[in-house]
Amino acid sequence: MSYEKAFKNLGMEPKTYIKKFALPIIVFGFLFAILMYTALPTLFTGPAKYIPALVAVICIIFAFSYPLSILGAKAARIDNNMHYYITQMGSISTAETPRLDIVRIVSENEDYQELADETRKIYNLVTVWNLSLADGCRFISERTPSIIFEDFLDRFAHALQSGEDVKTFLFAEQNVVMNEYESMYNGALYAVEVIKELFVSLVMSLIFMASFAVIMPVITGMNAELLMGIVVVVFLVTDVVMVMFTRNKVPKDPAWSRSRIVTDDKLRLYRSIPVSLAGCIVVAIVVSLYGRIETSIAVSMVLTPLVYTGYVARRVEKSIRRKDENFPAFIRSLGSSAGARGGVIDEALRALRTHDFGPLTKDVNNLYKMLATRIDKISSWEIFSANTGSNLIQRFSVMFVEATNLGGKPEVIGDIIATNFHRIVTLRKKRSQSASSLVGVLYGLTGGIGFTMYISLGVVGLMQDMFAAVEMPPGMSMGMVLYTNVGNMDTLANMVLAIMIGHSLMSAVLIRVVDGGHMLCATIDFVIMVWISGASAIVTMAAVSSLLGIG
Repeated sequence: MSYEKAFKNLGMEPKTYIKKFALPIIVFGFLFAILMYTALPTLFTGPAKYIPALVAVICIIFAFSYPLSILGAKAARIDNNMHYYITQMGSISTAETPRLDIVRIVSENEDYQELADETRKIYNLVTVWNLSLADGCRFISERTPSIIFEDFLDRFAHALQSGEDVKTFLFAEQNVVMNEYESMYNGALYAVEVIKELFVSLVMSLIFMASFAVIMPVITGMNAELLMGIVVVVFLVTDVVMVMFTRNKVPKDPAWSRSRIVTDDKLRLYRSIPVSLAGCIVVAIVVSLYGRIETSIAVSMVLTPLVYTGYVARRVEKSIRRKDENFPAFIRSLGSSAGARGGVIDEALRALRTHDFGPLTKDVNNLYKMLATRIDKISSWEIFSANTGSNLIQRFSVMFVEATNLGGKPEVIGDIIATNFHRIVTLRKKRSQSASSLVGVLYGLTGGIGFTMYISLGVVGLMQDMFAAVEMPPGMSMGMVLYTNVGNMDTLANMVLAIMIGHSLMSAVLIRVVDGGHMLCATIDFVIMVWISGASAIVTMAAVSSLLGIG
C-alpha cells in the first residue's frame, strides 16, 4: 500500500494532512512530554523517565501510520464483499443486462459498503464525466485500496476494450475471484494459527510474571497487593489487545443474519437472557445465605445459569449452519426446475416440496405458501431468508430473486450461486476447525494458569505461616532472612480469581471471534473456563496442603 493511494482515499493532499492532522498530534506529544518532565520531575525517575518520551514517539508513529491503517481497513472491507459482488454481477448478466446497468445495479447494493461506493464512482465517471466504461474502471483501479478489486477492474477494462462478451467474461471471473477470495481467507486462517501460538506464549510469560509477583515480596519485602494489582491490569489488557488484534485479522464473515425481522429463533434467544440473569441472581442469593462455599466455587456457581443462553444460541447457530450446508442443493434444484418450467419459480417450488432439504425443508415449504398466497415476492424471500437466520442465505437469496426478476436464466443463476455458496461453506468449515482446536488450547491454558498461580499462593502462605512462628535469636529479625508479612492472602487469592475470570471471558470471546458465531454462544465456554479456574484453585490448594503437611 502506498501513501499516494492513502491520501487519495482520505480526500486530502499530503500538505493538508500534515498541517491539519499530523503536525498537531506530533506537537501534542512533545508538549505533553515537556509538561510532564517540568511539572512532575520527581515522578519520572529511573526507568519511568522514558514514559513521557514514549508518548511523543507513539504520537509520531500514529501520525505516519494513520493514512495506511485507514487504507488497509477499507481494503479489507472491500475484499470481504468481493465474493458476493462477483456472484451478483454474474447472475445479473444472464438476463443479457447492458454492461452499464450491471454496474449501476451492484452500485445500489448498500450491503457492499465501500465496494458499492467504488462502483458508484465508475458509474458516475461514465454517466456524468462521459468516460468510457473501460477508462472508468482503469481510473478507479489505480485508486482502490483492494488488490483483488484492482485486478478485477483491470481485467474488466481489458475485456471491454477487446470486445469480449460481458456475460462470458463474468462467468469466467466467478472462478478467478473466488480463488483469490479463498487465498485471502486461507491466509487469514493461517494468521489465526500464528496468533494462537503468540497468545499461548504471551500468557505463559504472564503466568511467570504473576508467580514472581506473589513470591518476590517474600524475598524483597515489596507490597504484594500492589504487584498483583499491576499483574491483573497487564493480564487483562493483554487479553483485550489480543482479541482486538485477532478480530482485525479474521475474515468478516458472520454466520447470523443481519435482518431486522424478529423471527421465532431470535425471540427465543432474547427471552433466554433475562432467564439466565434471573438464575444468576437466585443462585447468588442461595450461595450468600449458605455462606460456607469457597469463593472460587461460589463465583462459578453464580455464573452457571448463563449456560442456558449459550445453549439456546448454540442450538440456533447449529441449525443455521446445517441450513447453509443444504442451501446449495436447494437453490441449484430450484434453478433447474424453474428453467424447465419456463422460469416460473412458484411451480418449481411446489415440485420441490416433496424433496428433503434437512432443516431447510420447513422454510422452503413456508416460502411456497407465501408465494402461493400472492404475497409480495420480494417480501416473501426476505421473510424466508430471515427465518433461516443465515447471513449467507440472506445475501444470496436477494441475488437469485433480483436476477430472475430481470429475466435471467434460473438454471444458470442457481448454478452460479450454488457453486460459490458451497465454496464459502467449505471455507467456513476450515474456520470452524481452527476454532475447535483453539477451544482445547484455551481450556488447557486456563487450567495451567490456575494451577501455577494458586500453587504460588499456597507456597507463599505456607512460608508465611512457618516463619511467622520461628523465634529468632536476640538482635536479629526475620526480615533479615525473609519477609513474612507480604499482605493479606485472601486479597491476593481474590486478585488471582479476578485474573482467572477476566481471562476466561476474553478467551471465550476470542473463540467466538475466530469461529464467526454469535457472541452469546461464548457464555458456555466462559462458564466452563470459570469452573476450570475454580476447580484448579480447590485442587491445587488441597494438594499443596497435603504435600507440604499443612493441617
